[in-house]
Amino acid sequence: MAEIKCPKCGEIIKISKDDYNALLSDIEKEEINNRVDERVKNIEKQYEAEYKLKANETESKQKAQIGELNNQIALLKEQIKNADGKVEMAVIKAESSLKDELSKKNEEIIKLKGDFEFQLKAKDEEIKRWKEFQVGDSTKDLGESLEKYCKDSFDEIRAVAYPNAYFDKDNDVDEEGKGDFIFKDYKEGIELVSIMFEMKNQKDTTKTKHKNEDFFAKLDKNRKTKGCEYAVLVSTLEEDSKLYNRGIVDVSHIYPKMYVIRPQFFLTIISLISTMARNSFADKKKLIEYQQENLDITNFENNVRSIADKITSDYEKAEAIYSEVDKMCDDIIKKVENFRKQFKSATNWVEKAKKQLPDLEVRKLTRGNATMKAKFEELKDKE
Repeated sequence: MAEIKCPKCGEIIKISKDDYNALLSDIEKEEINNRVDERVKNIEKQYEAEYKLKANETESKQKAQIGELNNQIALLKEQIKNADGKVEMAVIKAESSLKDELSKKNEEIIKLKGDFEFQLKAKDEEIKRWKEFQVGDSTKDLGESLEKYCKDSFDEIRAVAYPNAYFDKDNDVDEEGKGDFIFKDYKEGIELVSIMFEMKNQKDTTKTKHKNEDFFAKLDKNRKTKGCEYAVLVSTLEEDSKLYNRGIVDVSHIYPKMYVIRPQFFLTIISLISTMARNSFADKKKLIEYQQENLDITNFENNVRSIADKITSDYEKAEAIYSEVDKMCDDIIKKVENFRKQFKSATNWVEKAKKQLPDLEVRKLTRGNATMKAKFEELKDKE
């Protein structure tokens, strides 16, 4: 039998073992059910809390998205409003730009028309001068008229086409002689191009007929001597030559950068050569800048080298003096050591002399010497 004490009244109840086990089993089942119910309730509370949290998060996100969408809608409305204004401004700007473009085009047309009329007039004047220039009496007159024709042609367009150019007679005579004219054009203070001109004219009735190539060597020498880049022979020689009657002939296969032209192509050759030079101006400017930079670097290196050489020279001189002083110091040390040695030797001799002083006493000196002893006693008695 099993005894069970009532927790309320304290009475002891006796029950059989089977009843006790059955009662214990019921109690355990009830406790398990209570635990399960409690666990279920806890899970339900957890799920409920998580659901509320997620619901709140979702609601917040939705509100944020709705707010963002509202902002975007407002921004789009503002952009549409501004776009209408921009379109209007763009139309006004386009109209203004078109008017400016039309105005520029009209100005260009007027300018081109003026340039064309100017070129036509210049060409007419050139043809007129060419016809006048062909009439002459002597070879000298022909030569001078050709030079005048070329100079007048250039001077007529100088102010418009070549405001920065130099074109004048070559009056610098040297061992190689001189040319007729030198042309040089400049941009931003940089020499663009330089041409040595030689003018050769010949009258039909002249007995001695020259060829153009007779003057190539002299022209090339003059070009090099005067530091010109190109050489041009303006010639009426070989008037029946199909080659030279083409107007401009490149003879650079014989001499570098040399051309032969008929007089009516004088301005044309200047324009062609100048145009080539202008096209390469940027490269030429960079080359000059590069050369200047190299010159600056070279000058800097030379200055550094000069200072370094001076420092080296001064250092070598100082080193020589240091060496001489070091040698003198060695000699002085040797002399001092020798002096010390001699002084020590003299000191020894003095000490030795001091030790011998007592031996100078009369008694010691006359000991064993009856004669000297008698003399000293005699002197003593006299005193």
